[in-house]
Amino acid sequence: MEYVSRVPRPPLDGLIDDLYYLEGEPPYPRLTLPPAPSALLIVNLGAPFRIRAGTGTETAEYADGCVVTMPTRAWEFGYPLRTRSVGVHVKPWGWRRSCRCPRPSCVIGR
Repeated sequence: MEYVSRVPRPPLDGLIDDLYYLEGEPPYPRLTLPPAPSALLIVNLGAPFRIRAGTGTETAEYADGCVVTMPTRAWEFGYPLRTRSVGVHVKPWGWRRSCRCPRPSCVIGR
């Protein structure tokens, strides 16, 4: 499987950790990912992939892509036999700068 990652130039580098391209046969059928303080955008260019949020829920299939917004629990990503996608790993609170969302009171340095 090929994974290519690039860090964007300013001003996007303040919002985005990296842009990526993923293609090929995955080394495993499923990947369990931990909770994260940031969003992930996936644009699917191949066969549908599956996501399951926790152990008690059913798997959802995504043909076009999806946005995973700050998961608060572990989630499972199921790859097709051959995968092809592009995506964006957003920095924690990265979109806040562009959408003027209120910052929670628990964040230090306000």
